This record gives sequence, structure tokens and C-alpha cells, in this order.
Amino acid sequence: MTSNCLLKPLFCLCLVGFSVITYGQFAPSSMQISPLAIRQRCDGDGESPSQFNLVGEVTHTKTFTLETLQKYASSKVNVWYNTGKGPVDTSYIGVPLLDLLNEAIVITDSARKNDILRKYVVIRASDCYESVITVADLLTNFGGEQVLVAYATGDGKPLVDDGMARLVVPGDKAGGRYVSNIVRIEVRSAP
Repeated sequence: MTSNCLLKPLFCLCLVGFSVITYGQFAPSSMQISPLAIRQRCDGDGESPSQFNLVGEVTHTKTFTLETLQKYASSKVNVWYNTGKGPVDTSYIGVPLLDLLNEAIVITDSARKNDILRKYVVIRASDCYESVITVADLLTNFGGEQVLVAYATGDGKPLVDDGMARLVVPGDKAGGRYVSNIVRIEVRSAP
């Protein structure tokens, strides 16, 4: 019980310290990051993009438009998830993210055991919102998740409020990884 009493103040101190450093309050001016600086680091402008790039640790960087996505074999998924506005029950048509990664060819180091397990994908929206999916979650011999880069609703209509493409993660109970207005998909490695 004594250690529990000590941990609570320590946790609060760490949380306050993290908040101060993260949000720039009380930090020296040289450490403060303005909202403008954060926006300048982003690929998007908050608008609905007409294309997105697949970059990072891949052999072939790619640029995708609605027309190029529609040339791939598509899948349709039915999803149900919660959002801040309430539950969503809908369907989407799109290309499996794994198919796009396979075409770009994720770079792995054969000298590192199971290097593919260190790989993850950062999906960025035009408003700088980001979400992460591990490559292993997509592989059939590991997670096997049918994550889509959707370009249409289940009835084949173009996405209206979601930009040209959005990430769809069937099985997620919350919509946090459902990134709309995709501008960038980047493959990275964990240290």
C-alpha cells in the first residue's frame, strides 16, 4: 500500500511534465512548438486530396489516385464501429493495404531475424491526423487483418466526406484508425 501511495504522486508529476513539454507551456521559448510549425511538418493542407504517396522503407515509392486504385482487385467489407458522433454501420470498397505494400516492396534486412516484424505503416491525413498499423497485422501468417484503402462506399459511390481514400480497419470497435483524406502512407522500422 505504501508503494501505491508513492506511485500516484510520481505518475501525476510525470503526466504534468509530459504535458508541459508536449504542449510548450512553461517550456523555454526555444522548446515551444507553435501550431503553425506543426502544420508545416504535415503534407496536407486540411483539404480533400486527389492523390496520396506510399513512401519510406520501400523499393518503389508510389503515387495513387482514384483511377490507379480502381485498377487493383478490390474488396468489399462491412464494418461497425463507434465514433464521437455515435455508432457507424456501413460498408466500403477498396484495395487491401497489403496489396499496395507488396507492389511497393517493403525493404527488409535479411541479416535481421524476422525483420518484417519491425515494420509499421504510418497513415497520414490532410489535417495531419496519423494512425499506425504494423505490417505483421496485415500478413496472413500473423494478424491477417483485411485493412483496406477504401475509395468507395459499399454501394460503389465515391467517398464524399472522406476524401479520395480512407483507411478502413474492420474489427476495430472504435474509429480511431479510420483515417480519412489520406495524403501519405509511410513504411518505417521500429528501432
